[in-house]
Amino acid sequence: MLRTLLKKHQLLCLAFVAAFAMTACGSKKDVIGAPPPKPAPEKPVPGPDNKGGENQDFPGGGLPDPYDGQPPDQDSDDGGQYPRPKPRPKPYPKPNPSEPTDPYEPADPGDAYDPSEPSYPRNPKPNHPPKVEVDPNPYEEDSLGSRSEKCLTGGETNDGYVFTSSSTDCIHEFLRKRNTVPRVSEETRQLNLEAAAAVQFAQFSVDRMSDDAMVTLKIRENRDVKIYNLSGSIVPDSKATSLRKVKVANGFESTGKEQISGTLKCLDLDGGCENIFVRLKYGTSPYASIINVIFRSSMADIDFELPGKNSNNREYLKIQKLVFNTVKRNNQSDNIVKWGRMHSWEVVNGRAGVTVSILTAENEFLGFAGPLLAPEAGTGVNFPLQRLRSLNEEDAGLMKSRSVELNLANYIGDARLVANNGLGQVRIALKMRQRANYEPELFKVTFSRNIKPIIEVTDENLK
Repeated sequence: MLRTLLKKHQLLCLAFVAAFAMTACGSKKDVIGAPPPKPAPEKPVPGPDNKGGENQDFPGGGLPDPYDGQPPDQDSDDGGQYPRPKPRPKPYPKPNPSEPTDPYEPADPGDAYDPSEPSYPRNPKPNHPPKVEVDPNPYEEDSLGSRSEKCLTGGETNDGYVFTSSSTDCIHEFLRKRNTVPRVSEETRQLNLEAAAAVQFAQFSVDRMSDDAMVTLKIRENRDVKIYNLSGSIVPDSKATSLRKVKVANGFESTGKEQISGTLKCLDLDGGCENIFVRLKYGTSPYASIINVIFRSSMADIDFELPGKNSNNREYLKIQKLVFNTVKRNNQSDNIVKWGRMHSWEVVNGRAGVTVSILTAENEFLGFAGPLLAPEAGTGVNFPLQRLRSLNEEDAGLMKSRSVELNLANYIGDARLVANNGLGQVRIALKMRQRANYEPELFKVTFSRNIKPIIEVTDENLK
């Protein structure tokens, strides 16, 4: 019995040892095998802690910002298994409104474009106008620069040219505003405009001995042009003085029958009378109208442009020598320019005209008159000029009793206004007369008026 129990015990021990050995062998096989794959990360549960905008998986929630916090590196928990994310690009810098920006500053290649910014070119290139070669022919378009800002009277021609001032004060703009509704009635405004448009010519002169002023107007009445003369006194630096109708002035005899009267006011800031404002009442009530005219008279700087070649015509050589002596200030010669002058008359809302003249030390006189016209844009024109025969036509009050020589004037075959900038600068082109087999020379003269400042233009100061 005891032996039987001992055998059973031995069998149980052998079975236990065999089972333990099998278990140990299986465990060793698991240790050297491939590690089991890591479980996939669970999707985040939507909620208030999620960052980012809405997405398809979680409407109303969002995914975490992959660039939030420090990027993982080789020492992170994932052992550097995932690539390091690239740094976030810098947005395009927004301009500081307190600092001026340069539109032509080159773009920084390091800047990244931000689609939230407005779209505009970063580095635009300025469009420079191409250079234009000016034809030396004075009867084609000339230019005194490309300035489009001119002082305008308000009148214009049927073919699109505008009448201009010969100064920079632009007093016409103020005077035009005085003829607008509600300052005047619409009927009065129309009467004033019609009267201004009817003025064909105006002239002003002063007797330097007596300071008597004379004003002459040529006004179109129906199909005829009538002449009206007025006279008064020049009183510098004072209130406006009265003008009354007279029979003769400036070499013209009055032919108009309408009533006309007015006032005269010197405008120069220094108390002089190079710029004069004349206000006229023309006609009888209830059809009376107001005509405003600005007269200007001053010295002018002169600039000559001579051709590169000449025909050796002795008449042109005389003028050429006049220019050389003037430029070199050769006061030993009488063939030199003594002075240049520029006069203008400018009707507010109407026509304007200019007179330019040269007197030499030999008493030679060159004088030309024409319209103060310019294109709406630019300065080039082409209008014939009238030649003056005496100082009386140029300025009836300047050296009346002194006669002049017209030898140089007789050398000129044609004269034209070729440029006017509307600010006191005009250019004329002169063509020599035909002589024998010589080719007539063409040359230009630019007159720049010596502009004086005027008083502040107000209703009170014009009285």
